[in-house]
Amino acid sequence: MFQPRRPFRLLLLAASAILSLPSLARPAAPVAQGPDWLGAQEAREDLHQLWTDLEATHPDPFLRSGGMVEFRKRFAEAQAAIPAGGIDRRAFDRLLRPLLAQVGDGHTTLDEEATKTDAQVLVDLTPVEERLVVTGVYDPAQLSLIGATVQAIEGVPVATLTERMGARVGYENVYTNLDHLVEAAASTDRLAELLDRPALTGPVTFQVLLPGGDAAIFQAPLRSGARTGRLTPPSRLHLPPVDGSGMAAGFLDEAGQVGYFRLDSSMRYREAFEVWHLTGMDRGDWLDRVVEDVTGKKPSGREAQKLAQVPSVSERLMILITEMKARRTPVLIVDLRENPGGQSVFADILEYFLYPLDSTMAVDHGYQVSRFSPLYFQSHSADTIEKVRTRTTADFQMGDLDFTGLDQWRHLRAVPPSPAERQRLSQEFLDQMRGVPTFAKILDQGGWNAAWTPRVVVLTSARTYSAAFDAVLQLRAHGAAVVGVPSSQAANCFIDVVGFRLAHSRLTGTISFKWSVGLPQDPQNGTLLRPDRELSYADDRAFKFDPNATILLAIDFLSKPHPAAPGGLALLRP
Repeated sequence: MFQPRRPFRLLLLAASAILSLPSLARPAAPVAQGPDWLGAQEAREDLHQLWTDLEATHPDPFLRSGGMVEFRKRFAEAQAAIPAGGIDRRAFDRLLRPLLAQVGDGHTTLDEEATKTDAQVLVDLTPVEERLVVTGVYDPAQLSLIGATVQAIEGVPVATLTERMGARVGYENVYTNLDHLVEAAASTDRLAELLDRPALTGPVTFQVLLPGGDAAIFQAPLRSGARTGRLTPPSRLHLPPVDGSGMAAGFLDEAGQVGYFRLDSSMRYREAFEVWHLTGMDRGDWLDRVVEDVTGKKPSGREAQKLAQVPSVSERLMILITEMKARRTPVLIVDLRENPGGQSVFADILEYFLYPLDSTMAVDHGYQVSRFSPLYFQSHSADTIEKVRTRTTADFQMGDLDFTGLDQWRHLRAVPPSPAERQRLSQEFLDQMRGVPTFAKILDQGGWNAAWTPRVVVLTSARTYSAAFDAVLQLRAHGAAVVGVPSSQAANCFIDVVGFRLAHSRLTGTISFKWSVGLPQDPQNGTLLRPDRELSYADDRAFKFDPNATILLAIDFLSKPHPAAPGGLALLRP
């Protein structure tokens, strides 16, 4: 079993394990009303499965739900709410969502696609300074609405909608909830639920405040199918192009003073697939879908041939760092604004290229506590309870929590690692990373660790989440600055998920199996990490709502005096 120094963040799908817990079944006459209809007994059995999966898998489902009594009381109330004649699958989905939301964990939720039949609401919103700002429209006549702040949707105030959103999907901080609301507002199904309506069939009315302060009302049209034709203000910057994997690398200026690396997805680069294979995870047809997006052609051949067509973070960074070193580029901007997470090995690779391995072993990366359950082992076919016992204790039992990471963190804080200990940890990390074939080639070449160490600025938005936030914390631990809108991911949170599928309704979702403390000595930032330079609404307006306002803000931030460059850097001025 591959055990990374800071375990990679995983996004998994798996079947549920059914454990025997009492008291949910009671007789009811079955009602046959189509494939999306559940009999009362079937609904109660699915409810029972969800309850047992949560309690058997999550490290602490009671922490934010008011304790065990409150947690179970809500399940009992949901059971009582199931009609004797049965329930429609979509209504059952809505009944279950608050039960998961009470855990207060953005990684523990039902999949939206399970009941999705909706159209797109054609307006793009982005959280800035805890408000929803219009950042994209699809009708040229509505371009003047860019920069408007949303006050209400269909007459329902945003404050009411955010409250309803939080009761529907778990969240870690205000930006998690706002980001969930942005996603819901783009979907007629999800928005109709928040508005307490059976459906939305016509244009959606938004009440907004324009940048100048005037109130306005507009209607966002609906469209089925792809969300294309987005209109935004022109940008002052010309960024390196993003490929089909969501990756880009290059420079923001002709002189090569500002390097740029962007990753819009942690689910679409080659090394992610290599780690999933290593840990025994079945990704279904995801590789084929990514290859088709990258090449524009239907994939063919063996898996190795397909994988070779997926862009590699290691290879892209090798090219970028080589050119940065040749140009003596003083700054690297790492753009994670559009990255909602996935597989976090890219963060370790990036860290390896930028910082000496010895120092990486010495910085505080916090600790993690994992729980090993039947669902975990169904998802991680390369792991077994016997292997876990070799890493922990001989009497480790199914469902126990693994505190070895916490113990090691405490030891390293009490007794800073000696040079010999850092060397041992470095070698352990290298041995682990050799399990990732594409990166192993970089290791075999030698000479790439800390090949060039510029001043690093990492960009975030509310969309920056999960594995993407791992990279933020890792770079920040080495002194990188954070610029942008706060991430919706908390540093101290429940992470890493296993999937479940309810037997009768076929609803699917994920449950966290790990408690992660990325900032153990900074609880305030552990809930909401404030950037070193936060993008405010005033900043956004000053940059004329440029789609790359955060990059412009970063350039302005970099132009100010800094210990590494007391006179500031002569960069592109916004």
